[in-house]
Amino acid sequence: MPGSVFLYGLGLVALLSTGRIDIRTAVVLAVAPVALSTAILRPEWLLVLVVLVPPALMALIPPTYMIAVMTVTLFGFFLYGKLHLGPGTGVYPLIGIILLAIAWKADVPDEAAATASTLMNFLIYYALLMLAAFHATANQRLSASTFVDALLVGIVIAALLQPMLPTVTGIEGFSRNPYQGTFANLAVMAFGITYIRRSLAASVGEPRSPVDGFLMVVFLALTIVSYNRAAYIAVLLCFALVWRWTAKKTVWIAAALVVALAFTVPVIRDAIAPGSSSDASNRGALERVTSGRSVLWEDLWNRGVAALPYGNGWGYMWSLTSVQLFGFEGEFSANETGLIYPHNDFLFLFLELGVAGVSLMVIFWIQFVRRFRSLSRSPGWRVRYDARTLAPVGIIMFLLQLFANGLSVRFVAERFFVTAGLIGGMWYAERGRTDRARRAMMDATDMVVAPP
Repeated sequence: MPGSVFLYGLGLVALLSTGRIDIRTAVVLAVAPVALSTAILRPEWLLVLVVLVPPALMALIPPTYMIAVMTVTLFGFFLYGKLHLGPGTGVYPLIGIILLAIAWKADVPDEAAATASTLMNFLIYYALLMLAAFHATANQRLSASTFVDALLVGIVIAALLQPMLPTVTGIEGFSRNPYQGTFANLAVMAFGITYIRRSLAASVGEPRSPVDGFLMVVFLALTIVSYNRAAYIAVLLCFALVWRWTAKKTVWIAAALVVALAFTVPVIRDAIAPGSSSDASNRGALERVTSGRSVLWEDLWNRGVAALPYGNGWGYMWSLTSVQLFGFEGEFSANETGLIYPHNDFLFLFLELGVAGVSLMVIFWIQFVRRFRSLSRSPGWRVRYDARTLAPVGIIMFLLQLFANGLSVRFVAERFFVTAGLIGGMWYAERGRTDRARRAMMDATDMVVAPP
């Protein structure tokens, strides 16, 4: 096997150096055998690698490849234990959205259809990722603490690489501040996790880690300098949760929530794209559009209402142009691709898949929150502590779905759907322990009261 691995690597280097394959293909060919072997032998390791590898390296692997890897991962769990596919996995609302999108496609140009197909692949990948995380936790092959540690290490690596090689992290760089913008999504995750762990350590009898304290200060500073108002809201919500869990300073909980609510106004009015991205002749209309998401949301809402109850079909959003949405010519988009993003996943599903689509996403979140709430109140301190450390990942994903494009931001969505699978697996295992304890108590009671 060492000889075969050496020859395989030598062949990849030869193909790359002679120009037969590009760097992206070389990375995929190098990673694929390792990933597939790991998926069979140690399927839980794949979930750790997803959050450990810097986002840009993960972005080099197309979602179709990751679908294959996650399918093999589930087969690995099948070999090592029972494969649970019941409603307890929590993935069925997401599967419902996928089935709706497959059944109800809009008649759109090829460019829009290609974008819709890519997003579909991402949804399938997220569903498999969540299923794999569920089985890793339910079969006790991956603990929440291991996942959190890997998540923090991955974010630290991304932070270290960001000033030197912004493209390595998969996040845009800025000449003055490399941490400005969407890097705050990772920074607020790291801050929230370390802050919660440090704040709750004493309540579960664990010593406070100096590493957590150091990272908490560093990532709070990176969140502040990011100038990302949605991240500021996430920080305030983390403060409010900790204050609630520690039963301290109730007045500060209310204050944090009020300030978070005040921050939502500028987020809604925050620019979707800079005015310089368009050369439209109507500058007044351009300034009005770029003044906030609310203008875009109003138009998309009206289009969704007009297509009730079924929606306009999967792919409709990506066929819309600036003329259709804003009434003037010229490029107006969220990035250089020319696509106009909805900046709200719930509105996006309502526009494309109607009442059923947005209802399934709401059901998904209700289910996630109820399971998280149940675990965070568990009588077992370890379960309660592990669940609470995962809260920041869910918070930032929910805010992205409200104010941005959570399903399209891969490096956040990957971490969230692994977290959702972990929460589901922990809830499933906890319910199983509770049922076994109840049956044991009932059996003991029957033995006591049964006549001789």
